[in-house]
Amino acid sequence: MRFVFLPFCFALAALVFAAGLAGTYKGSYSGSAGASGDILVTLKQAENGDWQSEVTFTLNGADVKTKVTSLKVDGAKVKIVYEFDLDGNGLESTITGELKDGVLAGEYHTRATADGSDVDEGTWKGTAQ
Repeated sequence: MRFVFLPFCFALAALVFAAGLAGTYKGSYSGSAGASGDILVTLKQAENGDWQSEVTFTLNGADVKTKVTSLKVDGAKVKIVYEFDLDGNGLESTITGELKDGVLAGEYHTRATADGSDVDEGTWKGTAQ
């Protein structure tokens, strides 16, 4: 009986820790192509355990809305893929991050959706609000 209970405890602990990612993270990003600005990442976990996310950022002072197409949460780590339009060009960004001491930080990579060519890459971080 103890051997059945132990895996359950580990699974429960992982779920509780992942729930610690839920929240809003406000910060900044900086890319190798010279792009930089503010970023806002929201993570929510539904009662059924499914995760949802919203990502917005600024570019040249303008707010850019995105559509999240993929979201993976693994403990304190997150991977979010989202699409957005910039001057009529379809782009897709993938951000990865890890939560440490109330700061969600990591890297991003942006590519053109039309041909998959690389557009930008860099780092980002947001502080829990």
